[in-house]
Amino acid sequence: MMKPNFLLEDDVREELDWDPALDDSQILLKAHDGFVTLSGTVDTYAELLRATDDTWKVGGVTGVDNELLVGLVGEAIADAELTANCMASLDGDRFVPHGAVSATVVDGFVTLRGRVRNHIQRLAAEHAVSRVFGVLGVTNEISISSDPVPSDVADRINKAFARKAILSNSAINVSNEGDTIYLDGTTDSYAAMREAVDTAWEAPGVSDVVNHVAVVA
Repeated sequence: MMKPNFLLEDDVREELDWDPALDDSQILLKAHDGFVTLSGTVDTYAELLRATDDTWKVGGVTGVDNELLVGLVGEAIADAELTANCMASLDGDRFVPHGAVSATVVDGFVTLRGRVRNHIQRLAAEHAVSRVFGVLGVTNEISISSDPVPSDVADRINKAFARKAILSNSAINVSNEGDTIYLDGTTDSYAAMREAVDTAWEAPGVSDVVNHVAVVA
């Protein structure tokens, strides 16, 4: 049975309030048949991302439209200063290889370029700059240089899925074209979908994961 809109809104609000790393005082939310729209403002791009993740954690949520804006309050930070702050954050992150990633900032929006060994390093770079105050958005163009993809990579991912209890109620088809993995099917929660995507990224040789998995509550 679908959760009534007002109850879903209350649950999402409580989940946003529960997160100590998120100031949701300027966030507005609206629920309709399981689909939640977030609007308003937050101080950082990292908070924008957290708001989406927190909303997906709530039972009954079947979709999230994040229309939040970043940093409307306060003075804008010059791109040159923001670039320096982003590079400092990258250099200070233990998962990002020193000197492997560059950051270009235009009007507060950051583009990351470079080459790293795996998806964990690529994601760490994105997280590092998303925490920098003044960043309005991040485009991650970092490429991955890894070992050749095994011929049985889809079978290996399917076996990894079978080992995970969180994916026991999922029906996901795994296929690949070279080093690109395609996921199709359904799962019962956002957490399960994220686990499937993360597991696929952990397979050797993978350079991209295309996710077409739908969450069916």
